[in-house]
Amino acid sequence: MTAQNNNLTSQLDAQSVQDGLPLPRGKRTWGPFAIFSTSVSTAIATWCFIIGGFVAYYLPAGTGTLAIMAGALLGILFIVLACLPISSKYGIDAVAASKAQLGNRGSGLAIALVYLATLGWNIYLFVLLGRAVTAILGGFGIEAQAWMPGAFGIVGVLVVLVLLRKGATNVRNFSVAISIAVLVLSLAIMYMLIASSGWDTLINAPAVAPWEDFSIDWTSSMEVLIASNLSWWAYTGVIIRNSPSARKSLWPAFFGLGVAVGVGSLTGLYGGLLQPESGGDPTQYLVDVGGPLFGIVALVFIVLANIGTALIGAYACTVAFRQIRVVRKTSWLTSTMVAIIPAIILAGFFQDWVFDNFGTFLGFLGLAFAPICGIQIVDYFILRKQRLHVASLYVNDRRSQYWFWGGINWVSIVAFAAGVITYLYLLDPITYESRAPFQYTTATIPALVIAGLVYWVGTKLVTIPLGKGGYAAVVSTDAVR
Repeated sequence: MTAQNNNLTSQLDAQSVQDGLPLPRGKRTWGPFAIFSTSVSTAIATWCFIIGGFVAYYLPAGTGTLAIMAGALLGILFIVLACLPISSKYGIDAVAASKAQLGNRGSGLAIALVYLATLGWNIYLFVLLGRAVTAILGGFGIEAQAWMPGAFGIVGVLVVLVLLRKGATNVRNFSVAISIAVLVLSLAIMYMLIASSGWDTLINAPAVAPWEDFSIDWTSSMEVLIASNLSWWAYTGVIIRNSPSARKSLWPAFFGLGVAVGVGSLTGLYGGLLQPESGGDPTQYLVDVGGPLFGIVALVFIVLANIGTALIGAYACTVAFRQIRVVRKTSWLTSTMVAIIPAIILAGFFQDWVFDNFGTFLGFLGLAFAPICGIQIVDYFILRKQRLHVASLYVNDRRSQYWFWGGINWVSIVAFAAGVITYLYLLDPITYESRAPFQYTTATIPALVIAGLVYWVGTKLVTIPLGKGGYAAVVSTDAVR
């Protein structure tokens, strides 16, 4: 009987992990190092180098370094406020938590954003993974063929599918194995770049294509990092829900996601300045600049880093997807395939188009996740006094406190739209042309603030007076106290 009970408990725990159900505190086994290593593995991949290369268009090394670190820390601050307290307290991911703001059915918006963000990042990882493998072969004297990057990108997708078949176990184990090596690799590439070109050359290297106004260059650079780190909304909850303590996971997540992505982006910044034609992508210069031995070893680690990060992204996307009732009825492998297989098409057959539109993708991250973060911060800390009714997150009918209007909180939809409009007014994510006061505020921060403000006003004037959203329970509890 004991063996049967243990088996049943193990099955229920697995279901909690895979289907996004609340993970009991006693079953959250990730300590600070597991949180840190998983966060580092998530943050540092080839995309960091491309992000830094993007900053190289606007700023030289000195000011670019400051802008990158400031933007990375600002972005992760908003993520920590929006995601970490809820996920660590209740053992839920960000999509499940968003039902308290968007509604049980309205959370489909969050699922769509998570899917697009994680799929987009994974596609870039697989594109650059294909380039890295092609460069490795070039280091061995094998001539690159046009089909190689796409073919190796497809292989990367299939490898992630195999590794993810057992759920969260391989996510943690794989991340721990490569996280420290990835950090060392990033620093080694940075050292190699500076040693080969000289410190004076790096300091005096001009920005590749700056605007005429320095303030716009500075803010554009910060914008890129803030928007990039806001996309960790899709990842943070999935990582933190495995930790039993918010206090113990705060700094590992802050440094693992915020500081690590900044460090990785610095390598891309310096590479973009010293090798302007690379756009910060180290697969384009490692063998030539560092020599065959260093270049090939570094490229191998880049491949491993991209696999590790894609693994986490696919896991986060699958957990979010399985909160849809129809998807939850399928197997874990089937859900994973739905989450990641589309990457085969874009990473395998449209690599150049994907690479050329990286800036637009970063813009999408800012306009999508800034409003969500603003709404969640205001709702959880100000309106709900840091209390959720967890059972209502998983009851998709009128019994849920978060049913609002037919399962959708239209106040949050209006607030989200207000944030998106604010972002688009300040910054065109396609051309990166901006309007005042972008040069002083960025686009993501006003979008976050406006969305939160509209949500607060709408909730006070509409939602609470109509008795929607479970706010009456919060008020009554405060009155008792």
